[in-house]
Amino acid sequence: MNEQLKPWYAIATPHEDIRKGRLDEAVFAANIWAVVQGTAPEVYLDPEEFFRKTYMTVGLATILRRVANALQDGGESGDRIISLQTAFGGGKTHTLVALWHLAKHGARLKNSPHAEELRRVLDGRVPEKEQSLAVFTNATCDVTQGRKTPEGIHTRTLWGELALQLGKQALYEKVRANDETQRVPQGIFIDVLRKAAPCLILLDELADYCVGAASVPVGDTTLADQTISFIQQLTEAVQQVPGTVVVATLPASKYEVAQSEKGQEAFITLEKRFQRLGSDVKPVADDEIYEVVRARLFESITPPDDPDYPKKVAQVYQGMYAAHSGEILNEATKSSYREQIERAYPFHPLMMDTLYARWGSHPDFQRTRGVLRLLASIVGDLWQRRKGNTQTQHLIHPSHIRWSIDAMQASLTRLWGPAYQSVAAADVIGEKSNAGAFDDERGGDYLREGIGQGLASAILLGSFGGQSGRSGFSAKELQLACSRYGVNWNYIDGALLELENRSYYLHTAAAGSLGKRYWFGTKPTLNKLIIQYRQHSARENFAENILEDLRSESQKGFLSGATWRVLVNPAEDLPEQKALTLLILTPSVSWNSNGEGTDAVRQQVLEISKRCGGKDRIFRNTILFLAGTSRGLSRLRQSHREQAALEGVKSDYWSQLDKEQQEDLRKRLQAARQSTLESLGAAYTVVLRVLDQDVDSCALPDARSSFSEHLGYVWTTLVEDEEWILRRIGSVTLEKTGLIPKEGGIRLKDAIEAFLRFTDKPMISRKEAVTDGLIQACNDGLIGVGRGGSPSTLQTSYCSQQVRLDPSEEGVWLIPPFTPESTETPAGEGPAVPTEVGTGQGPSIPETGEDTDTTTTTERTVKRFTVRGSVPVESYGELFRCFVGPAARMNLKKLRIGVQFEMEVSESQELNPNDPNLKAMKEAARQLGLDFELE
Repeated sequence: MNEQLKPWYAIATPHEDIRKGRLDEAVFAANIWAVVQGTAPEVYLDPEEFFRKTYMTVGLATILRRVANALQDGGESGDRIISLQTAFGGGKTHTLVALWHLAKHGARLKNSPHAEELRRVLDGRVPEKEQSLAVFTNATCDVTQGRKTPEGIHTRTLWGELALQLGKQALYEKVRANDETQRVPQGIFIDVLRKAAPCLILLDELADYCVGAASVPVGDTTLADQTISFIQQLTEAVQQVPGTVVVATLPASKYEVAQSEKGQEAFITLEKRFQRLGSDVKPVADDEIYEVVRARLFESITPPDDPDYPKKVAQVYQGMYAAHSGEILNEATKSSYREQIERAYPFHPLMMDTLYARWGSHPDFQRTRGVLRLLASIVGDLWQRRKGNTQTQHLIHPSHIRWSIDAMQASLTRLWGPAYQSVAAADVIGEKSNAGAFDDERGGDYLREGIGQGLASAILLGSFGGQSGRSGFSAKELQLACSRYGVNWNYIDGALLELENRSYYLHTAAAGSLGKRYWFGTKPTLNKLIIQYRQHSARENFAENILEDLRSESQKGFLSGATWRVLVNPAEDLPEQKALTLLILTPSVSWNSNGEGTDAVRQQVLEISKRCGGKDRIFRNTILFLAGTSRGLSRLRQSHREQAALEGVKSDYWSQLDKEQQEDLRKRLQAARQSTLESLGAAYTVVLRVLDQDVDSCALPDARSSFSEHLGYVWTTLVEDEEWILRRIGSVTLEKTGLIPKEGGIRLKDAIEAFLRFTDKPMISRKEAVTDGLIQACNDGLIGVGRGGSPSTLQTSYCSQQVRLDPSEEGVWLIPPFTPESTETPAGEGPAVPTEVGTGQGPSIPETGEDTDTTTTTERTVKRFTVRGSVPVESYGELFRCFVGPAARMNLKKLRIGVQFEMEVSESQELNPNDPNLKAMKEAARQLGLDFELE
């Protein structure tokens, strides 16, 4: 069905001046005195052209009929005194021009093809003879200097002008004395009317004239007082003289007159004078604005071969609205709205209703005239740009307004204030505005259809003159203003959310069932303040903030089994690290896969690895480095910048924000802080170590949202995937590292320290990683283990049997494997473990040097111990230190950990109840309030 609809400019044809861009805004500012003087635009001077472009409203037809009848038949007295009282720009002066042409050019209009509608409303009774006419406006006769006429007469008052225009000098002489003295003629003017009848008197802007006349003294009164008194004389005289008609315009209220007290008093008095004897007629009814606009702006609305085209468009749009009935105003789904679309074509009804009703509420907005002026400018702009148009324009929507055109800019600043120029420039107009940037970023339909800019344009249009001071469009009204047939309906919702997030001056408020209400104001929104504060910290690197977060987050407990110590931003004189240590580097340096900027990191890593203060570092194979990437650190700094901006706004503007803004700021701060912490892991995704004499790197493929969890993920990656860290040394590693001696022996302490000192070897999670591997190797017969002062003076030796090793024990040697002598053991027991008296070897590591025999140890064993209790999250770190670590060193086979947890010894294992690890755990359980049981 879309191919049945065409752009409005392929159907409707604007008047020539609009098509050619020669629009003179004066054509919308009717001036009856300029028409009399012959200085008005041609459209007002030529009676045929005037009626061709005039829509015959019900009010205008009524006035023309009454005046025509009065001029020809005398008419009833109540029909001959007419006041036109409407809002500024409500069609009053246009009506006076129509009456002037009727009285002046009746003979010409009687046969003109452009006056067919005029003849219809008058039933063909157009006055053929030129009637006596008098026109008086606030520009006719200056209150102080008067007017010198072509006849050489110097008029000074309203009555002098009317008499002169109605009967030239002959009638003027009847009131000359009154005119020269500026005193109202008492009972004289009825004679003037009798001589001039039939005649038509047109009075425009009389209230404004009285404002000036109030400053001209006349005896004990003023010229304004005399003028108001004359109006009573005039209306009473007209009532008595058949064939005479007076039509006067009045503002809708006293507030449309100058703000002086005397001016408003003059208006009230004039209003009473005309209403007492006359009748009030409204030239343009609210529901006629559609036809008035179409007649004034367009030569034709439909092509000759398709006169029902607007009805077709209306049906298509109502079908679209029915399909989305829950997302638009209820009235838009009714048949009456379909009729509105048809009548308003080529405009969308919301466009015209907003200008006429909302903008028209401004006291300085000329209602009908102002709507015509603005719509003419919009039509002219769209017509001029139609060849390069990429937007869907079946109707002219509020979203099609280009606020950079002169008429829109001028009206915006004149009516609503110069500050709105900055608002429009920042959020609405052009590619650099927030709305324009959004369309450019999205591209595609957003750019072709101008989704963001169109939405912002519509919001700006609806930002003024709302009912009860509630300006703005609701979300449902914006769907009407912007949704077009053939364009994805859902674009508007997404664009609205984006504009809300990025616009500087877009305000919102709850609108009940209508969703939110949106409008642009001159007060910066929270977004604007945040952006300003972002700029304040644009050059800040937030190094200290990042380091502070790294320190606090790295100290939080994590249950990954990691045994390393974590240090942040190590100093150059970092002391010896005899156990595995992870150093988190400063955010001022970064490591990138393409090698860019890695020299500084490489140099820092090598320097820390080689030097320990002023001397060479001994334990070089215990240090790992966690470095950030430039991209990750950039995002991390951006998160800190956002957080800093929000904190700055809260610190400086909290008391100035309303409750809704405070809640919004609170939520944003919470989200920003969360984002900052979650960005830590994503920023630090490169692990470095010194391998031989160079720096080796491991880029993590992923990250974790919590930095403590991220460190656990790093540990798992290095242990299980990369095998940089060994939890137990296997036979292959022992072989490669030369720890399976062929002759002589290797001190156990030296074997362990080899893995801690030399960077050509794998890293170990703890010293027990070596001793556990050696225990297994001894049990498998790959090596022998001996105790003694030297390999040649061993007191005890082991091979192909279980042996217990303590990393801190002195006098333990690794020796070549050998075949042990057979030892008888009681039935059902494993092989006896040789024990050297006084060495501390065996299951028990006594705290004193007393002897220990195997029999005693075997009799006193622990089969199971259990730790029960609730452990809060903040105590997980303490849990790991006191239980998990020692349990791992004791090589327990069954280990279950959680908020409720327990540990038990495997069936094949025996523990001495005096084991120092058990004692330490028992004391820790007591301090943490946990139950500790031995079986």
